[in-house]
Amino acid sequence: MSRYNPQQPSFTTTTGGKNPKQIHIAHRRSPSELTNLMMEQIALQRQLEIVQQQQHQLLAHGSGGGNGMGSVSNNTHRRAQSSSMTGAMGSFAMPSSTVNSGNSGSKGNAAQGHLRRHSLGLNEAKRAAAQVQAQRAGKELPGTSNNDEDRSSMPPPSGFKFPPTLVEPPSMHSQQQGHQRSRSMASPQKQNPYQFPPRENTLSPSHHQQHERRQSGHYRSNSRSFDQQYNNNSNNNSNNNRTRQGRNHSQQFDNGKFLAPPGSNGGFVPGHRSRGSHGGGSISSISGFQSQSGRKSLFAPYLPQSSIPDLVADGRLVVGTLRVNKKNRSDAYVSTDGLLDADIFICGSKDRNRALEGDLVAVELLSVDEVWSSKREKEEKKRRKDNNNSSNGPSAGDIVDDVHNDASTHTSGATQASSSGAESKSESGLQRRGSLKQRPTLKKNDDVEVEGQSLLLVEEEEISDEYKPLYAGHVVAVIDRIPGQLFAGTLGLLRPSQQVKEQTQPVQRPKIVWFKPTDKKVPLIAIPTEQAPRDFVENVDKYLNKVFVASIKRWPITSLHPFGTLISELGVINDPKIEVDAILRDNNFLCEEYLDNDGVEREDFDLDDVDLDEEFAKRRDFTDEYVLAITETGEFSDHAIHVKRIDNEKIELGVHIADVTQYLREGSPLDKSARKRSSSVFLAQKTVHLLPKFLNDLVSFKKGEKNLSVSVAFEIDTATFEIDNVWIGESFVEPKNLLSFDDIDSIFANTDELGNISSASKDYVKTIALISREFKRQRLESSKLDSNVVLSLLDQVDDEKVRLDLNLFESSLCGSVLNEIFLKVNSTVAQRVYAILGDTAFLRRHPMPTLQKLETFKRKVTQMGFEIDTSSPASLVTSIINIEDKVSRECVEILLYKALSRSKYFIAGKVEPENYLSFYFNLPLYTHFTSPLRRYADIIVHRQLKKTLKGNGETIVVTDEDLESLKMTAEYCNFKKDCAKAAQDQSVHLLLCQTLNKIAHSTGQVIVMATVLQVYESAFDVFIPEFGIEKRVHGDQLPLKKAEFDNANSVLELYWEKGIDTATYIPDDEREPLSYRNSIKNKFKVGTNEIASKLQNSSSADDSVCEEFAKLKLTPPSIPEMKHKTLDDLFQNVPLRVEGDDLVQEIHELSQVPILLRAEIGMALPCLTVHAVNPFTNY
Repeated sequence: MSRYNPQQPSFTTTTGGKNPKQIHIAHRRSPSELTNLMMEQIALQRQLEIVQQQQHQLLAHGSGGGNGMGSVSNNTHRRAQSSSMTGAMGSFAMPSSTVNSGNSGSKGNAAQGHLRRHSLGLNEAKRAAAQVQAQRAGKELPGTSNNDEDRSSMPPPSGFKFPPTLVEPPSMHSQQQGHQRSRSMASPQKQNPYQFPPRENTLSPSHHQQHERRQSGHYRSNSRSFDQQYNNNSNNNSNNNRTRQGRNHSQQFDNGKFLAPPGSNGGFVPGHRSRGSHGGGSISSISGFQSQSGRKSLFAPYLPQSSIPDLVADGRLVVGTLRVNKKNRSDAYVSTDGLLDADIFICGSKDRNRALEGDLVAVELLSVDEVWSSKREKEEKKRRKDNNNSSNGPSAGDIVDDVHNDASTHTSGATQASSSGAESKSESGLQRRGSLKQRPTLKKNDDVEVEGQSLLLVEEEEISDEYKPLYAGHVVAVIDRIPGQLFAGTLGLLRPSQQVKEQTQPVQRPKIVWFKPTDKKVPLIAIPTEQAPRDFVENVDKYLNKVFVASIKRWPITSLHPFGTLISELGVINDPKIEVDAILRDNNFLCEEYLDNDGVEREDFDLDDVDLDEEFAKRRDFTDEYVLAITETGEFSDHAIHVKRIDNEKIELGVHIADVTQYLREGSPLDKSARKRSSSVFLAQKTVHLLPKFLNDLVSFKKGEKNLSVSVAFEIDTATFEIDNVWIGESFVEPKNLLSFDDIDSIFANTDELGNISSASKDYVKTIALISREFKRQRLESSKLDSNVVLSLLDQVDDEKVRLDLNLFESSLCGSVLNEIFLKVNSTVAQRVYAILGDTAFLRRHPMPTLQKLETFKRKVTQMGFEIDTSSPASLVTSIINIEDKVSRECVEILLYKALSRSKYFIAGKVEPENYLSFYFNLPLYTHFTSPLRRYADIIVHRQLKKTLKGNGETIVVTDEDLESLKMTAEYCNFKKDCAKAAQDQSVHLLLCQTLNKIAHSTGQVIVMATVLQVYESAFDVFIPEFGIEKRVHGDQLPLKKAEFDNANSVLELYWEKGIDTATYIPDDEREPLSYRNSIKNKFKVGTNEIASKLQNSSSADDSVCEEFAKLKLTPPSIPEMKHKTLDDLFQNVPLRVEGDDLVQEIHELSQVPILLRAEIGMALPCLTVHAVNPFTNY
């Protein structure tokens, strides 16, 4: 027997289907822990067999009277698998002592309710979601029936399959062997119960037992009876093999009283839940899992990795990527990549079960109603705790009102509590003024960081009692996690929640200190004190403004927080260089370049020797063509284009890409370094390149020099612009000119007044633009599409920018023209690679948004007054392009961008063909090929394309190891690609904060006109076009008497206090020393009138800012000139009214309102915050 080596990565291989999958085991326990677990489970199974045999004997001899079988009331509830502890650990029965003690009276058990939640099968959960959607639409779901026959007729899902084998629906014969219920939530498909250790036969089912359920959380009438053939059928099935055990829906137990095995870490129990309010020890209870040290287990152990593929294939688990809710980090969502039509809601940290952002997780689906009820219960407990800590004092709860979320459109009774200016108090003690919610102070400060540290608001689907999630579940295993993730943040002696309770007496030296990541989605990390600086405990204030880097090492089930390692100390927070380095580290990029800068000895890069004369001899020669090389940043050029007329009816368009793979040998040290970096990172302040500078210089296209390339030449019909023929191959070119994006943009704008660009180059550029326009119209199926409209934000779902702007919505017409050409090239290469390499083809896809997100988007834009056709990707994009008003179009663009996910690399053999589509681009096949100097994925595609070009017709042998290796590379490229995008956005946000801070150095804030994007009952979102940012204005940050929300018309009415200036206003609860943010102390003291006055005289950046932007090759921002002389003139087009003592401002969607914008400097990442200007400041 081979020994387990913890230093080597662990994998398990699935069975079944044409593509067995090898899953990386992210959380492998130690050998000793696994051995003990297996021994305990084997012993437990033997005990249970003996116990069950004893119970069968007792029941067979009529000694079951002690169980109260004869005294069942009319409300008796007999159930199948949904109420019994079957499936995961087999069938469990009680020892006689437990049974008797549990049934001496019915009253004690009746009030306990469920000790676990309801587990759902995949088809069952999809059916329930479809019924909810039909009810919301106000129509009956087709085929809805009250019998199980109709329920089981749903076809298996066509999405992600793991292993990729169809799950056949159960036959009629199998249905008759179970029980039939009118509204049962038992799965209609075959379910193979997981057992650990696995055994050949299932335990024999016990005879059905009736038990009384009074006031239970899951109450049913006795109309849902079992099939009359229950006994015979269940006995016949008891000895069937494992693939037929899913039919045993009739195994019964008494009121949740199960034998709880000690240390049953490996067992999979559907719907496990520990509820302190209920007595009894269910096997699914977390309290049953105790560590060897005796500490209480706070999380359920993960399932063994080997059991997951079968459970997924049976529809008992689903696999997806976890996304943390940034506004409420206890909750999360799991995206199943098309398997389900909505994301799975994960409620609370226990259900999230130690999974991190981006983890590939296995999820067990649960009853949405039960999960939602549990969420409400937890919110009520938190509300009571908040009230106990506030001046309002504790009182009975109003579970409808969510005090922590003021961005809701679903008003409650408390929302309507008051129509006067006086404060009203709900039953929970929550202070309310109309629809205006008062968030707890800590929540306010947290929202400042969450909302202020991003360019656009990060929002999840709004959920409420009326609109519950369609799916809910809990994480039962982390299948894979990107290794070696780094996090930037600060170090503290206490957790943030403990700081307000800090005592003045000296504290003993702690064993751990706390690392607070800058990324709010990452949990607090416990760091051993010995890893902190030596004087950290004694001089903690000295390190408050220092940035550190840490990583997570382990997260045991007995700890609320993970344990990690402190990697390094970066430096002081406000140091511009340190802030940029922190962004890079926080997004898993090393700060240093390759060691080839001036004065540094270059690393020994082992490049392939290339005989250029030999290569020129065997490649196609394009040196006679008028080739234009194009550079986006001026640092390198990896693409060039030529156009020539073949005859009167045809033209040739050639696209040439630098052949870096001719120099970069696969598997070489440099290739491994490039794979690890995976992507260039283009920040506003600096660039981290994928490859070392000398290699970029070697392969880049230069004017008048011959360069190796890989080319795609299209033969195009000039009448229809249809492609008649394509040539793909190795080549070499000699560019006649090298143009920058600015040069090409000046050609389009006719602004080349100095005549630096030749007329030939201008003509070629205009011809290329014409071809690009027709390609775009073909792709989007619109012959009259305006090609000058660029959806700059939406284009970033596939690729981040290379040539940055301070505004997300700024775009280059040159970039748009070239991108359309490259889309054609990339899709053509994808078709070639997939046609020849098949399963190993390295492709890229953009997943279709979930139906729920698409419907939410459609509802929002329709409410705004726009007609958007969502019937196809082409019609969707075309509808947005056709919106004439630029600001309105950008608002709609933001809403759709949030509904979409980013594109992903994938291996053809690992994804179902129906999921290959690139949704946003409306392309059936797509990959990345055109930028090998900045994306490692393009290098992989270049190598694959060369294989297809040099093939001799021989069949390419592909092993499972090859597929798995490519799959891991694709997933890693996805991870680093997303990291590069996040780093870019953070760098732009950092520069914007620094710039605004300098522009408003004398006032602290600036006044801008913003467009209202969405309104809620106590807040509203605004879009500021001049800076391309979206922010939220919170009502509890303004001097308001109250607010009233009209949900039907999407109007929020603000009742202002007379004469109180928003610019200097501080809410009462934020005046406490511990509540007052350091970033705003003694900073914002200038009134709105003075701010407006100073902006009239100077609305642009000063010389120092302009000089800094010139170095960064960026255009400095400018605030629109204040055309109005007084503050009151800003509100000329804003609906205002005076009703007695009430001073009211109406907030409508797409209306413009004056906003105070300010940058709060002094945090790990600076924040941008907004406040509405009080129109009655001078009243």
